Amino acid sequence: MRRIFLIAILSCFTTTTIFGQFTTDEITYRKRIDLNNSNSWAVGGGISNFIMHGDLRSIGSGDDTNYFNVGAYAYLDKMFNPLLGLEIKAFYTQMSGGAQYFSTTDAYRVLYTEDNVVLQDNMYFKGNAYGAELNLIFSFTNLYHTTATKWHAAGYFGIGYHQYDSALFEREANGPDELLVDFGRNPARNSVNQASSIYLSAQFGLKRRINKRLDLEFRTGMYFNYEDHLDAAISNKQDWETFFVSSIGVTVKLGKKKIFTIWGEEDDESKGKFKIIDTDKDGVMDELDIEPNTPAGVMVYGNGKAVDSDKDGLPDYKDKCPLEYGPESNEGCPLNVDTDGDGVMDGKDLCPNTPGVVENRGCPKQDKAEPTNVTQQIGLLAASIYFDTNSDKIKNISFATIDKIIALMKKVPDVKFVIEGHTDDRNSDRYNLYLSQRRANAVKKYMIQQGISSNNLESKGYGESRPKFSNDNPGGRQLNRRVEIKPVGSTD
Repeated sequence: MRRIFLIAILSCFTTTTIFGQFTTDEITYRKRIDLNNSNSWAVGGGISNFIMHGDLRSIGSGDDTNYFNVGAYAYLDKMFNPLLGLEIKAFYTQMSGGAQYFSTTDAYRVLYTEDNVVLQDNMYFKGNAYGAELNLIFSFTNLYHTTATKWHAAGYFGIGYHQYDSALFEREANGPDELLVDFGRNPARNSVNQASSIYLSAQFGLKRRINKRLDLEFRTGMYFNYEDHLDAAISNKQDWETFFVSSIGVTVKLGKKKIFTIWGEEDDESKGKFKIIDTDKDGVMDELDIEPNTPAGVMVYGNGKAVDSDKDGLPDYKDKCPLEYGPESNEGCPLNVDTDGDGVMDGKDLCPNTPGVVENRGCPKQDKAEPTNVTQQIGLLAASIYFDTNSDKIKNISFATIDKIIALMKKVPDVKFVIEGHTDDRNSDRYNLYLSQRRANAVKKYMIQQGISSNNLESKGYGESRPKFSNDNPGGRQLNRRVEIKPVGSTD
């Protein structure tokens, strides 16, 4: 037993020295606490209850009596970081208890009494003790959380020293109780006035934060006494003793900072919770949105920037000609230039270098529509078909474009077309392939509803396998999210 105590004492001081050198940066948390900006000192105190368990006990004694022993304590805490700290604690408590039997057949004799009397049900002890202890504080809660918010659980492991006046009595039927032995005043011991001992303890504490200054704490612990006379009885049956102490009290956190080391931020809990804010409701959170105030319904790239289909520097919602390149000075529309002199401005001329007629949008009038020319027009228009994010729902602004494509298809009823769906490289290959197929099917379904024969249409999803632009930037990814409509068998 003595060897165990010596090892425990050495371990306690070694652990305290090592952990006392730790800093917050040497322990990993999801969120670090700047110890220079937090309070790490606290004082506390409260009332306690002492329960003896040795040759005599406070609960479950042979005389069917439970002994309640009230005490008081005070302590000073220092936290090195949210996980570890040290505590110095002082206390005073009453002690009392009744006899217990280890065996009903063997005589249970108490040494150092006259004639080594046998322990009987009518015997009891009482006294008081005071002392101090040094505890290592170890936070259980902060092992798994950044810092506690409302509740905090911790372990207290340490060594203490106490002095006590403990006396054993025997109740008499008639007359005063007889004093059998007093280990607080026994000439046979070194300490004439009071007995003393060191002890080891293991305690569990649970704190409830009241406000930034006060905590309420409940604590209970098991103590191992080095001597065998805390209960005023020494026997050959049990040569070491244990006792239990439970307490409730308050902790006062010292310092001018707004946070304490074990609690972290003590402001409104909702303040620290992560919230996604999207002011303009465009699907891009404000923290990542380079244009967080675009009007409602405006299509944007992945970074929140409004879509500029014709890349003329003017976003589509401000561009009067969103599909035709034009300077900002002309509100995004092409300048009134007619290169081939056919009366159709280049911006609306499908054949800008070949004279044509207005009825054929600047292309030469032919008795029969030229399939090649029609399929080129369809391919250009298909680039302006848009969908809702991660959806196969066609955006409303795209239906006018699809209607133009349908009108062109009806001019070449003998040509069969394949509708291809493409995506960027975000999300998995399997998901992108599925999404692109659904989008191609959506366009096909609408065209059939508008009178195009289902025999003339095929739909095929390619996912991210056929990018035309780089996926390393939002603009490239936007252009890769596209629909292409080609004649069946085309190698383009």
